[in-house]
Amino acid sequence: MSKENFLHEIRKGIQLLRAAGPEVTLVHHNDADGLASAAVLETALTRAGFSVRRVCIERVHPPIVARIHEQFPATIFYVDLGGQAAPVISETNRGRRATLILDHHHPQKPTDPKVINISTEFFGLSGDMDISASTAAYMFALELDAGNCDLAYAGVLGAVGDEHDREGRLIKENREALLDAVAQGQVKIEVDAQGKEKYLLTRFGEEIPMAQLAVSVTTFGGVGYYSGGPDLGVRACLEGLFAEAQRRLEELRQTQKRAYQETTAHLIRDGLRETQYIQWFTVGDDFSPMGVKMIGEYCWDIRNEAFVKPEKYIVGFQNMAAEIPGLGAFDWSQTKASMRLPTPLERKILIDRAMPGLSYLVPEAARQVGGSIDACHDYTAATIVEIGKEEALILAMDELIQAELFEPLRRQDRKGKFIVTA
Repeated sequence: MSKENFLHEIRKGIQLLRAAGPEVTLVHHNDADGLASAAVLETALTRAGFSVRRVCIERVHPPIVARIHEQFPATIFYVDLGGQAAPVISETNRGRRATLILDHHHPQKPTDPKVINISTEFFGLSGDMDISASTAAYMFALELDAGNCDLAYAGVLGAVGDEHDREGRLIKENREALLDAVAQGQVKIEVDAQGKEKYLLTRFGEEIPMAQLAVSVTTFGGVGYYSGGPDLGVRACLEGLFAEAQRRLEELRQTQKRAYQETTAHLIRDGLRETQYIQWFTVGDDFSPMGVKMIGEYCWDIRNEAFVKPEKYIVGFQNMAAEIPGLGAFDWSQTKASMRLPTPLERKILIDRAMPGLSYLVPEAARQVGGSIDACHDYTAATIVEIGKEEALILAMDELIQAELFEPLRRQDRKGKFIVTA
């Protein structure tokens, strides 16, 4: 498989959209990559004559998918999520309407012929480092109309937001979008003394560090999820930090700061709960009114702190609110589990291939405890389980790690991530 196969599948997806009619419901994630993807696709599809309704969700979860497919009769287009949940989406859709998935997470094949899963991993394009959802969206936009090349910078923004430059520079398809943006004067590259690249957005006149803007966009989508933040995040991708966005951003940062400081003080005082391979904690409802995206952001922020064990997987739990913006109330008792890696463990997984990655562990453990599965990378992953099953999920993950490490014949180079060394 190759990039050309990926583009061929995109062209098939475009034909599907055109044949299905002018209305599209665009379902997207609420971090910088998801919001940048939405900005690219909403702009490109609107230019092409489609009427686009955006729905921002934090997780692909069966009750949420069911509500979307019941509530919106138009073509449904998932971006930056849905790839791994293609069977669930297929089961929910049951041939009712054209459904398109454009994702960069580890995917599964759909079972409904009306569901097309254009996930980059199917075509040998790694969603861990090589291509973000926003870059995939930019490639989709270019196939829709070459005039959409002016959206290159938004593809770069999402890639930076997903930390695809964490080894010092963007590579592969992400770099292609970067070079398109540079050629148009939208982005400037600076290189420091260590050879690490820094990207400055020049699209809106002044030079804005893209890493800083990506954090701001994620703050809109995560901290402000229940108060119109995703709309501001998409606008910020297209317009920069306009006055209203700057004012709201400061309010959201204060909310986030208070919640993080209180949780950190608690963890330093009382410690994290531990198994042999995992360290974990729960914030319950303490992060309210922030969205559950923020438990993953918090785990990322603390992953290298002194009170965190550098050799153990990090798992944090945050309870889900009953209301989903744009979709209404749900009768559930659910908690989101987010997983991150301290840098030494990340290197053991991504570089040394000496420990199992989260893209294997989390889906396997989630299935054992009835959790939903979507959007897992080797270095970051999440699931939703019923409140009360937190420890069961942790123990399932711990047992899977134990089995992988001490039964080496079972280590089958899963997705090229974990190699037999015995």
